[in-house]
Amino acid sequence: MIILWVVVGVTWWHITSRSKRKARAARRLCEGISDVADMMSVLLLSGLTTPQALQQVYLYTDPPLHDHLRDSAQLLTNGARLRDVVHQLRTSLGAHASYLCEALLASERDGLAIGPMLDRLSSISRMQRRQQHDSDARQLPIKMALPLVGCVLPSFVLLGIIPLFAGTFIGLGAHISA
Repeated sequence: MIILWVVVGVTWWHITSRSKRKARAARRLCEGISDVADMMSVLLLSGLTTPQALQQVYLYTDPPLHDHLRDSAQLLTNGARLRDVVHQLRTSLGAHASYLCEALLASERDGLAIGPMLDRLSSISRMQRRQQHDSDARQLPIKMALPLVGCVLPSFVLLGIIPLFAGTFIGLGAHISA
């Protein structure tokens, strides 16, 4: 029976830790994409064209996005069209990068100024990041209370209340035998 509980506990821990890792990876990817949007707007404001900025942006990113953006920069260096590179980038990064890719495609296809679009995208991503941090801050007291309930309360019962009842029962037993 104990082995069954151990197996269930290990399986539960494995499943929850895997889902937490996936959630953390998705959050890092989303934050990284907003950082890429910020860096793209800085590179574009410095006078680079969109393909040149896309070739340079991987130098300023962290490992989850670094490899994808480096591959895109190599494709652009080898002569691929910006539209094809952005489509490849969208498929490799997933739904998190769709707004950035749409902004890049709109600037190439329609000739729209990409600077204001990236500034708006950056402000939206900062607002979403702020909301996520506020949500995490609201969950913190609950997470901090669980060890209190799980460790301190049982030890209080074990050390405080059980000796009180044991003393009462021992005193009652001595009183009955006399």
